[in-house]
Amino acid sequence: MNASSSAAGWRVPQDLSGKLSALEDEQRRFITSGDFLAFMPARQMEFELASRDADKVRALISDLKAVAAEMGYDESRDMGAIPLNLTAKRFNQGIMPPAALRKEDRSPGPFSVHRYIFPESGVPTFAGAPVAIWPEDLVAGKVDVAIVGIPNDMGSGRRNAGAAPHTMRSLNTISTPDIQTLVNPTEVLSVVDYGDLAIDSMSTERTIGHVTAMVAETAGTGAVPMMVGGDTSMLYPGVKGVAQARGKGSFGLVHFGAHPDADSQAVHTISDEQALFLLIDEGIVEGDELVTIGLRGAAVNQDTLQWLRDNKVRYHTMAAVNRNGYSAVLKRVLRELRSLPEQLFVSIDVSVIDPGDMVAAGRIAANGMAIQDLTRTVRHLCAARDIVGFEITDMAPMLDYSRLSAVNANAVLNACLVGMAARKAGYGPDDVHPLALDHGQ
Repeated sequence: MNASSSAAGWRVPQDLSGKLSALEDEQRRFITSGDFLAFMPARQMEFELASRDADKVRALISDLKAVAAEMGYDESRDMGAIPLNLTAKRFNQGIMPPAALRKEDRSPGPFSVHRYIFPESGVPTFAGAPVAIWPEDLVAGKVDVAIVGIPNDMGSGRRNAGAAPHTMRSLNTISTPDIQTLVNPTEVLSVVDYGDLAIDSMSTERTIGHVTAMVAETAGTGAVPMMVGGDTSMLYPGVKGVAQARGKGSFGLVHFGAHPDADSQAVHTISDEQALFLLIDEGIVEGDELVTIGLRGAAVNQDTLQWLRDNKVRYHTMAAVNRNGYSAVLKRVLRELRSLPEQLFVSIDVSVIDPGDMVAAGRIAANGMAIQDLTRTVRHLCAARDIVGFEITDMAPMLDYSRLSAVNANAVLNACLVGMAARKAGYGPDDVHPLALDHGQ
């Protein structure tokens, strides 16, 4: 509760009003207006008035006013907000790749950056995959999946999501075989590490334009952009870029997250708290093309859920999971997907996972989904539908020195890879290899 709202309900107790007569007018106003409430609770002020003599009360108010003066904004002393130069052609920091780099003397196509046969012994890449740099590399290599890092770290919650791409690359836990079909994804799919996209670490607004363009360029080659954030604000340009390449209305969006990300009243125009709102508000995705799963936490209130319902969003809260069981919720989700296009964009905010499996979620929320339920669902979706985009966001590795959170984030990404590989290899989403199901003894 802020000072102004507190002041509306607080008055100087009658038996203490005499203590104010000894104060100067400005000091008296500081108390009666409630301005002191920003620095001291009302009950403590009442105690101080009752226990101090006039001189000590004057000294206390003088000290509080001095604190207030230091906390407030003084134009002659304090730096104002740094204005954003909307006409600038470059980021605040970092160097955009110059055109001269395209003159590199090599044939287009993915190339290895590994020194030895085993990729983990050389330069780390997602899934130990070869590297691609330009769209012509994706085309020449007939690339199915381009995994790309987006290390933006300007979202709400606990920071460090910008380190997730590097951490997830460094673990050799992507591209493990599918336990259902025993298919190895990199033997079926052409997968590349497409590097990290440049971000402006001082402006999410400026970053989204570049990310949107790069995602659209990637998707335009026919490759599926598989994006590793970074905070969840990047969901907006990720989906927007795919929509520019594939066309609005050509795909559905399934989003897993604790947070509805549908805040229409926040100060900033784009953040992790507004990603889904902007996608719907701008018509990039229609509400009835969106299914969101795992909602819980402070942002899930009557107004937000009503807004989602009014916009025809199919939402599934943890209340539904707790009452009906996850299997029942999953069956309903799969029924709802029948009305969506065959093509699908799958988005994961790791906050959807229970903290026992994902302590490094930037916007952590208790009582979430089990990692087994999430990976099972993601694998099924990526095996059953034509995936046009995938995104996993908001894993802040610094918050979990055990690396369990990074291992589980990779498991979610790998679940989509193996699902896509199983689909390309001709397996149905529920098919299981006999050797994987029974020992036969």
